[in-house]
Amino acid sequence: MIKEKIKKTKYNFKKTKAQICIEYLRTVLCSVLLAVVVTTFLSINARNEMIENLSTQKQEQSLLDKKIALEIIAQTDLLKDLKNKSYSVCLHAGELCEMAGDYVEAEYAYNLAIQKSKSTKYYAYYKLICVLTAQGKISEALDILDGIKDVTDKSLIKFKTRAYITIGDKYYSIGKPLSAAKSYEQAEFYYNKFSKKDKVIVESIENRIVNSYIQTADIMVQSGLNTEALRYLKKAEKILPESINIKYKLAIILSDLDPEKSIAYIEELLKIQPQYLDYSLYNKALMKSANIADLDGRPTKAKYYRYKIHSIDLFINRKVVYKNDIDVALKSFSVKKVLFKYPLKATYTFLNNSNIDIPKLKGDFVLCQNDKPLETITLTIAEKNNPMLSYTIEPNEVEVDFKRKIYTQKELASYTIKIYLYKDEKYKTLVSENRIPKKSF
Repeated sequence: MIKEKIKKTKYNFKKTKAQICIEYLRTVLCSVLLAVVVTTFLSINARNEMIENLSTQKQEQSLLDKKIALEIIAQTDLLKDLKNKSYSVCLHAGELCEMAGDYVEAEYAYNLAIQKSKSTKYYAYYKLICVLTAQGKISEALDILDGIKDVTDKSLIKFKTRAYITIGDKYYSIGKPLSAAKSYEQAEFYYNKFSKKDKVIVESIENRIVNSYIQTADIMVQSGLNTEALRYLKKAEKILPESINIKYKLAIILSDLDPEKSIAYIEELLKIQPQYLDYSLYNKALMKSANIADLDGRPTKAKYYRYKIHSIDLFINRKVVYKNDIDVALKSFSVKKVLFKYPLKATYTFLNNSNIDIPKLKGDFVLCQNDKPLETITLTIAEKNNPMLSYTIEPNEVEVDFKRKIYTQKELASYTIKIYLYKDEKYKTLVSENRIPKKSF
């Protein structure tokens, strides 16, 4: 029988070929894994820097494009005798003028391009509508849209969808949300003609319509037109039935118009975000509902509503923290360089502004980069031996040490710390959000 060759180490420990191979493989795998980790870290860091620079680059690019467009217009005879030039020349002349901010010349060039274009080409029409809208000539833009006959043509449907969105955005920006909603509804009407739809576009149009309805309702409430406001909020609710914002606004309006329906909305929100509700609104709706039930001959229901007023007070005291209940202050913040990383250490103070003592309170300190949570430290703010007393001037103090390794000052500048306080872990309230002070570097 052939014996396996055995290699001796300098310590005379005998290893087989299989053991040696396994060690080599382990070394190679560790090297590959380390390379992957380093590469991933560098790519994430590069990506974050790229995202930060996008906004700045966009502004700089816009200014550069404008400068280039002005130079081209000044150095060429592009706008000279434009009537006798081709469709493409007129179109490009319009785009250059639009880029340079000269909407009057752009409008003239696009009109000429339309005269020279085929009936099935709508790009020049869309560009004309954009420059008309930018000048505030919305009625002229709408007249152009109305003058183009609807036909079964994908390019026409796409053109009208985009055009109505552009006009709606202009209406919304100048404080005419109801007109914006009508324009967005037109965009939705045309986009629905496509058999295959892009989910992102559908949601974008729906969100625009909902925001316009909500803005319209807010304006009507300020004018005392609560019934009309309710109508638009109901339309918004049909589109986004899960929206907490819409439900809350409906609860507020219905507390006067129909308090029992208001209670139904508030109790639905109680299950989701009780810490952000106005409980005086809930008490008001409960009291009104109890009185209505008495007048309608429903004493059992009236008793139920009055019991709710008492039970909700107990619930708030035991479970809920309002943002204004606690005064949060950043006492100190230090970022001291240790080798190639910056450890973060912060000290916060918490003062009880509510009318009741808080015997138990915890806090989640969340370190975020560009709003993305990276690390969470949970600490006790108040406990049985150290409660937060009402009407005291002595705040509770907490020191937070983050373990996150940060390598550059530029990276550190994009970090924020969010603080969530809670008596019950189900009901966390965001009470503070701070950027890291630059002076701490």
